[in-house]
Amino acid sequence: MRDFTMKIYDNSPIYFQNLLTSIEGYIETKKRYGHLYFKFLKKLGQRDYTDQAYEKEYQQQEMQKLIKHAYEESPFYRDLYKNIDLATIQSVEDLKKLPILEKEVVRNHIESMYTISEKSALVAYTLDSAGIPLKILFTKEDVQKHMAFLDFFKKQHGVINLEMKRATFSSDRFIPKRQQKKVFWRDNYSIKQRLYSSYYCIEPNAKEFVDNLDSYKPDFIDGVPSAIYEVAKYINRNNIILSFKPIAIFSTAETLSPAYRKEIEEAFDCPLRYHYASLEGAPFITECIKGKLHYNLSSGVIETTEDQEMIITCFNTYGTPLIRYNLGERIELLQDEKLCECGNSHPVLKELKSKKDDYLQSKSKGKFTALYMSMASSKFSGSIRKIQFIQNSRDVIDVMVEAAEGYTNAVTANIHEEMEYIFGKDMRFNIRIVEEIPPHANNKFKLIINNVN
Repeated sequence: MRDFTMKIYDNSPIYFQNLLTSIEGYIETKKRYGHLYFKFLKKLGQRDYTDQAYEKEYQQQEMQKLIKHAYEESPFYRDLYKNIDLATIQSVEDLKKLPILEKEVVRNHIESMYTISEKSALVAYTLDSAGIPLKILFTKEDVQKHMAFLDFFKKQHGVINLEMKRATFSSDRFIPKRQQKKVFWRDNYSIKQRLYSSYYCIEPNAKEFVDNLDSYKPDFIDGVPSAIYEVAKYINRNNIILSFKPIAIFSTAETLSPAYRKEIEEAFDCPLRYHYASLEGAPFITECIKGKLHYNLSSGVIETTEDQEMIITCFNTYGTPLIRYNLGERIELLQDEKLCECGNSHPVLKELKSKKDDYLQSKSKGKFTALYMSMASSKFSGSIRKIQFIQNSRDVIDVMVEAAEGYTNAVTANIHEEMEYIFGKDMRFNIRIVEEIPPHANNKFKLIINNVN
């Protein structure tokens, strides 16, 4: 049904695509912004975040509730914890009594981890940093609490989502590949949002993006920083003075480099605030008004290994509980317990080293990070066990695939079509089916290997 709807969308005039986008947006809005969202958003606004003792106590209570739920509702956790006295798990420090979940374990047992049926779930497909596709099931409550956390973060910087005009630089595919006009945006009228396609946000199209953005005059901007950077670069190089000033810009999905931040803040004359997110549902990491990154104790637990890899326990994954899951990203927390200047008692990060920085190079469309590989792989995640992208020259990308049961030539064609949409028709894609993708240096797996740069 989804494929049939997309065929109608792709062959419709732009005004009708805007209508279809808004209808789908309205349906999604009902799922994401229900009664629980507004109730939880209000609670978040009433908390005293300077009270460190209360915040840690709240975190421990949420942790205990999640563990109890997972043990009672998930066959996987019931078996995993059968020889552990869960009554002894009282504090965050006690989590060490529970085993760490590595990516292969989660991949192999994901079906038995679910606590709800797919029919009643909101489904997200993700490709983790080990190239393993996962299907995550979220409850309605998971999603609405997640959105409340996100919008509370924005509210702290003066932005009220759903009430203000929003420009989003998105990695979703909503521009048909056969489109000739340079109209790289669509409207979601249901939440006052204009979506700008990050796939086409490159230097040759920058003028069209800037002109449209200036006529739209959004109250705030969010989305993929590499795409916003291309627009900002054009504004600064051409000394353009915009007729509007956003309240703030929010970036996510890719690591924000200092160069990107400087260029974007100069172009739009407003603060840029970063938040870390993963489709698996990692605890929130958000930037405060003083420019520091805080890990939100209310949304989960972050532990670190000796190699500073993030071990996450997330409170918004009741549909697919993730308890002590090795996310594979690296993080370093400040050891100083002193309160941040912003007044928030939640821990401050010294550094976040994301594998999302890795990228592949197109001949004519610039760089594309791991984010785009993840988005593409969601279309065929049920047919592969693992995937890797290797670039040895500017015009060729090798795609290594460990096929799962049910893999067919149609999946190969699908992979090729996705790669062509991202990188363009002036490149070649060698899709190779292999028994096992070998690990990289130090026995670590890399989703992207770029030998060109």
